[in-house]
Amino acid sequence: MTEADLFREAFRRHAATVSVVTYLDGDGVRSGMTATSMCSLSAAPASLLVCISRETRAHAEISQRGRFGVDLLSVVQKPIADYCSHAGTPKGLREAWLATDAEPEATPRLRDSLAHLECAVDTSYVAYSHSVFVGLIRAVWLNPKETPPLMYHGGLYGQLESPTERAERFHWELGGE
Repeated sequence: MTEADLFREAFRRHAATVSVVTYLDGDGVRSGMTATSMCSLSAAPASLLVCISRETRAHAEISQRGRFGVDLLSVVQKPIADYCSHAGTPKGLREAWLATDAEPEATPRLRDSLAHLECAVDTSYVAYSHSVFVGLIRAVWLNPKETPPLMYHGGLYGQLESPTERAERFHWELGGE
């Protein structure tokens, strides 16, 4: 295995909630890309990091507009994660995926996501093939429904066990019948 292969294999062992970075392209098309490199940075000021390949359309659009959104996906949004993860394909989001109550000037918000973070680019850093965007969080939307997150681990999408499944497992582990 090459060094890059070993790196990818190691990080496939890191379980994380799947996120989609949303943005408006130059034509105003609501678009998104699945991001595997996203994390919180600070609570004061509220901020996050997202790493985006400099070869993507998303990179150019976010660099130019200076804003983006981050949606944390729920388990029912696997088709969106798949759609937004294909390199080199158009990333226009389907109307059925979009929230209808989002502010018109805001970045696209995905219906049924766990949360949407509206971000302004504070700064960015070139790091090898990617740019690290520091996003200052301008607004947060939280889904009032309790839905399990869509997880990514081992190159596959999955989900955490539900509270019902957990209760059943504990029941059996404690010798239940």
